[in-house]
Formats: sequence, structure tokens, C-alpha cells
Amino acid sequence: MDALYVFKHSPYNDFEIRYSLRSIERYAPYIRKVWIFGDRPAFLSDNKSLVECVPHKSLAPILGVTTPVTNFFLMLFLSSLIPDLSYEYLWFCDDFFLMADFPIEEARKDRYLGDMSVAHSQPQFKRPRGLWRDCLWRTYELLKRLGYSGYNFEPHVPTYLTKKRVLEAYRDLRDYVTEDRWFGMLGPTAILNHANSFERLDLVSIKDQGSRFGFWGSPPSYEEIVSVRHGKSFFNFDDNAFGPGIARFLCEMFPHRSRYESDGDWPSWPEVVDHLTM
Repeated sequence: MDALYVFKHSPYNDFEIRYSLRSIERYAPYIRKVWIFGDRPAFLSDNKSLVECVPHKSLAPILGVTTPVTNFFLMLFLSSLIPDLSYEYLWFCDDFFLMADFPIEEARKDRYLGDMSVAHSQPQFKRPRGLWRDCLWRTYELLKRLGYSGYNFEPHVPTYLTKKRVLEAYRDLRDYVTEDRWFGMLGPTAILNHANSFERLDLVSIKDQGSRFGFWGSPPSYEEIVSVRHGKSFFNFDDNAFGPGIARFLCEMFPHRSRYESDGDWPSWPEVVDHLTM
């Protein structure tokens, strides 16, 4: 099984993907190879048997779309066409981190955040607003109109995909896919609800499982992070939450260079914080 990132350079010297890769090496050692679709982190190893970057321009001409590709459904479809990508793979973003051993049997489970049909059926329901939320609910409404289930498959943890799942979802839903980042369907929710109509997915509620912790909106302190991480398998945060607390936590969790990184020293966490906040 491979791991696949869709990746754009971060504001923090690509700090996040460096430590996400370290979490893969530590907790998912069965990963055969890592693929990065998009920008190439400067620290990346040149050993293409372990990790390889595939730029958008190498595959975007297949669909005649402009680069850089910004729509996640398009990125997931195009990246699934990488010839040597394994048939089954884990999709990562740079802000997905493993926090515990992640056996391949667990990796193959389909994690969801909630059944949107339940929320939608409540009399007091009001659709949340915002670019991402609007896109999510448009995706849900379109899926339901087309006869599919309405689970939220955007839990911000590693997501199990197969080339077949992605290809068949794009085949049937491509009329609703756009190049715009937010206007078209959200890729994971569309792909996995489509797959749920044809396969018996091994659905796992990440809320019921309580396996993820994260921070969004504002930076937590190091002490806040440590206080809630016990027993969790996944960690996630958004750009607004990144700060010295998260930097220190990840540096202490994964202090050693991974095989996916080129040779060279990477500073300890106080120096990292100084560098990232300059």
C-alpha cells in the first residue's frame, strides 16, 4: 500500500509535511512508497524508490485543465492516474498526522465524521455558512438528489482509497466536477458516498471512536495539546492553529529525520519556532 499527498507549499517552510512523513515512517511502516502530487518540498529525498513528487503539469493535460489544479476532486482523480501508484493507497494532506500504530487492517477502514442526513432532517437545522461548509452541503444535496448516501467523509485523517473507487466516482460524477476549488463537489465525500452505493464499506464514525484530536481557529499551548492527546490515533490542525505549541509537540513526537528526507540537520524545536515565526 502506498501513501499519496496532494500538496501545496505551506507558509511554514513545509514544516507540516515533514512531520506528517515522520509519522508515517513511525506508525505505518508497511507503506511501500510515498507520492506527492503537486509542489516538491525542498527537503525531500532523491530516492525515488521511497518517495516521488509528481507535478500537476505532468497529468493535468489529460483533462485539459489549467495548473495549478485547485479542486480536490480533480486532484484526487488526476493523482490516481499515476502509473506506479499502488491500487490501494492512503490519501494524506500535510496536516494529517498519525499518533499511534496504524495497522493495515485499520488503514483499510472508511472513517466518516457524521451522517449529514441526520442533521439535515432536524426541524431546527440551518445550513452552516462559509466556503468549505457551503461546498460540503452542496455536495451532500447533489449526492442525495442523485440517490447516494450522505455521509461526511471529510474527517481530516488518512483516507483509504482505491484506483477503482476514484475512477468510477469520476466517471459517474464528472458532470458536476469543476476546476474551481470550492464550487464543485468535495472529492472524498463524493468518492466515498459513491463507493458506498456499490461496496459494503467498513464505516467507522470518528466521533464515536474518539480517535482524533486537533485544534482549529487559534494556536493552542503545548500543555493544551499534551493534555488531550492520550489514547488518540490521529492529529489535525488548520493554518490558524499553527504556532509554537504545535511546533514543539511535533518536534518532540518525531525528533528524528525520516527516510523520506534528504541528508542534513534540522534544528531542535526552539530553533524551529524561531525560524517559523521570523
